[in-house]
Amino acid sequence: MLSVANVRTAGGAANYFAADNYYTRADAERSGQWLGKGAETLGLRGVIEASQFEAVLKGMLPDGSRVGSDNRTHRAGTDLTFSMPKSWSILALVGGDRRILDAYGAAVRETLAWAEKNLAETRMEVRGKERVVATRNLVIGLFQHDTNRNQEPNAHFHAVVANVTQGPDGKWRALRNDKIWEHNTLLNAMTMARFRLAVQKLGYQVGEFGKHGNFEAVGVPKPVRDAFSSRRAEILEAYSTMEAKGPAALDAATLMTRADKGPVADRQALVNQWREAAAHLGFDPRLVIAQANARAATDIGSVSGIGNSVRSIGKRARLLAATFAERLGLRQGDPLVPRDMERRTPEQIAAVHAVASAIRHLGEREAAFSRTEIYRSALGFALPTTLPDIEHRVDQLLRQGHLQKGKGADRNLVTTRDAIGLEQRIIAAVETGRGHGSAVVEADVAGERLQALSQLKYGLTLNPGQEGAGRLLLASHNRIVAIQGVAGAGKSTVLKPVADILREEGKSVLGLAVQNTLVQMLERDTGIPSMTVARFLRQHQGLLEGADQARLAEARASLRGTTVLLDEASMVGNADKEKLVRLANLLQLDRFASIGDRKQLGAVDAGKPFDVMQKAGVETATMNTNLRARDKALRDAQYAAQGGNIDEALRHLGPHVVTSGNTASVDAAAAWLSLSPAEREMTAIYASGRNLRGQVNEAVQIGLKANGELGPGSLGLTVLSRVNLTREEMRYARSYAAGMVLEVDRRQRGQGLQRGRYEVIATDPSRERVMLQNERGKRFEFRPGQMRPQGEQDPLRLFEVRPLEIHDGDRIRWTATDHKRGLLNADQARIVAVDPKGVTVKTSLGAEHLLGLGDPMLERLDLAYALNAHMAQGLTSDRGIAVMDSRERNLANQQTFLVTITRLRDGLTLFVDNAGKLEAAVERNPGMKRSALETVNQLRAAAATGQAKGKASDRSQESAREPPELDRSITKPFEIGI
Repeated sequence: MLSVANVRTAGGAANYFAADNYYTRADAERSGQWLGKGAETLGLRGVIEASQFEAVLKGMLPDGSRVGSDNRTHRAGTDLTFSMPKSWSILALVGGDRRILDAYGAAVRETLAWAEKNLAETRMEVRGKERVVATRNLVIGLFQHDTNRNQEPNAHFHAVVANVTQGPDGKWRALRNDKIWEHNTLLNAMTMARFRLAVQKLGYQVGEFGKHGNFEAVGVPKPVRDAFSSRRAEILEAYSTMEAKGPAALDAATLMTRADKGPVADRQALVNQWREAAAHLGFDPRLVIAQANARAATDIGSVSGIGNSVRSIGKRARLLAATFAERLGLRQGDPLVPRDMERRTPEQIAAVHAVASAIRHLGEREAAFSRTEIYRSALGFALPTTLPDIEHRVDQLLRQGHLQKGKGADRNLVTTRDAIGLEQRIIAAVETGRGHGSAVVEADVAGERLQALSQLKYGLTLNPGQEGAGRLLLASHNRIVAIQGVAGAGKSTVLKPVADILREEGKSVLGLAVQNTLVQMLERDTGIPSMTVARFLRQHQGLLEGADQARLAEARASLRGTTVLLDEASMVGNADKEKLVRLANLLQLDRFASIGDRKQLGAVDAGKPFDVMQKAGVETATMNTNLRARDKALRDAQYAAQGGNIDEALRHLGPHVVTSGNTASVDAAAAWLSLSPAEREMTAIYASGRNLRGQVNEAVQIGLKANGELGPGSLGLTVLSRVNLTREEMRYARSYAAGMVLEVDRRQRGQGLQRGRYEVIATDPSRERVMLQNERGKRFEFRPGQMRPQGEQDPLRLFEVRPLEIHDGDRIRWTATDHKRGLLNADQARIVAVDPKGVTVKTSLGAEHLLGLGDPMLERLDLAYALNAHMAQGLTSDRGIAVMDSRERNLANQQTFLVTITRLRDGLTLFVDNAGKLEAAVERNPGMKRSALETVNQLRAAAATGQAKGKASDRSQESAREPPELDRSITKPFEIGI
């Protein structure tokens, strides 16, 4: 694995890194060595002298120049520690195969050369403005060590990157190391990919793949690896005693247990000691080495099992291509996998498949992605290839047009031809529906009628934004429209009188939402019958696939005069949105309205069509007034967050932002537990992600038990927790692990799997096989690669099995749906009683159910004292306690922050690890989903076309839009279009 850390002091680093070299003094130049074009420019070559190394880390360069100043602390450098997995250290250091060390060292050097070319940056003034510029040169000291602090075999390289680099103008400046930190997992993956090919050519077999490309050697058992890993055991033991969990706590445990690393007096004696320990365990590494040598001599075990004994490169390529096609179930006609591969090397063939898998994997969640994301994902599938071949394949796809480069601010991104086409079809459907909507009430009377009904029936006067939204729904002549409303804008308040008027006019109204809980709330708050988006699309799947005219006419008749309202529209991705707008035109709906806030959380799947539609000119009403927040400071914080002003939002929250270090989740639980039962009912707990949510839930339950607030009845359950994988990840055997549960929704032809549940018994990633066992004990050999690379529906769901204890009084949520009993996924319930008959639960609607001890829903629940942001979107509570962690890179973003603080009416207490770091992390990461059309700069033209076509109808609706000057509390008005 690769770890990254800042070098604390120049003098300490110089002494430490040079003190523990594996090689003897005669071989010392192979250990302490200068690398990098920057070092070469400075005349730093060959063996590193400690005094010179210390000077460079202090910013004092051999040419007499200096980086940094007396008035400012100069960061010494960045330590990249490349560590071989334990099994390879044992073979190299205990078994004595120095070729393994050479192979790993060569891989590290290749990685450092790539990092120098692609990640080296500095800040400098360009045309009067400070900008980040690429330098393509580094000054690196590379040191090879062989032991950990417990004097166990642990071969690793320290690449100490000095905080100096030469700018394009020839001046030496401080290195901006942000990209090095950001791409540390990619650097590890590319190192391990090159190392893998090298050891396979030596005859070794690889297996037990882990994260970021790591893998162990076949033949070195885990008990042996563990016996030489007491240092790791110390860290994990200390970690297990800590209240807080997570990466920061693990780092703290590492520091707590760190002892001084003393010198090794007699290295040969230490090696003999290791060999005696191995023998005591009944393990001889020399046997594994001998077997590898035998394989290498007969070409067994080389790349993907295709030996060099097949002398013709063309024959080897054909054989490997056939092997991949068989393992991964590839079909002809896949644009990402060309037919003719005979002229490619085995590594290039593997790169083709790795890149294809990476693009499918990334494309399921994002409409555009960076090249480095493709590299990281491609290497993560652990096919026998390296980064240079992967880079070459990406370049080919760009030349062929399957991938397209981003432009302008998105020039570092790429998107796919299919993603662009999907967004173009969404915009085209909006244009098709322009002028084809039915005005139920004329625009000049719609507002007056809305206000009269709202006041008479509900005792409320609609604000200008609400009235404008209602007039759009009732009077527009466009079929497909949008309502953009900030959190707490009172969307349900206007939907009630709108639905009443539509019914008075003989029209129907149908609500849609992405989650069952949101469907339930939409029906409760507005009285509009509603269903999930997934259910609506299933009902009309035949029409999307091209049903006959008779069936289409029947469907149109059933929905004639219907207005369909999609709530929380930002949570719908491109694929579903394209189907919805296509259906709106096919079914000739009166109106299809997307309602939501484009700044809140997006879909799990790729795209941000709600935002794209608005920018492309869909007729839009805006609701800018936050009616939810009753506390001024909270309201001001919410408006600031809505405008992306995170520092201002945190300032408004003031003392309610609590810095708790590594115990934020425990402190948040304690704060909630300190409230009275009545106050707890009005106070929600929000956590930014799954890990923090689990920590808070556990802490709250422990506190309630300690206080005697949970009843005597308890039950230990085994629950299923969904493994969050893409379709492409599900096609690889290494995604599965023994003990997991696989649910099959429909029969898998050719695999022998019927609909039902299977336990994963074993996996064989080398053959892409997974051994499954059904509930009757029958076993099946499953080939996940035979699943279609892309499909409309996911036929498989994979779960981890974990223990959970529940008690009388516990608050739970469902993780699956039982429609017959009204137990809805993500909805909450209360444990009324646990007794020998089973578990009695009370749902959010007040219904009680007795779940027998064998009831399948007892496997599909979790504690619900805390909710994460995706669960919280659309919910409201009076007060809240929230937890965020700046180190959760993907979750510390503006959308999560916005959703978290806008759920509340009267107050929020936010627990964080570090307020300053959280602010910086959230400021850097908008969290927005990406658009394919935006990436290639085609959305501007679409917007101009759409807005021109809609100019007349938009003018008729202009008075329906809320003038920004009427809402002086908002920081700035929303921008509609581009």
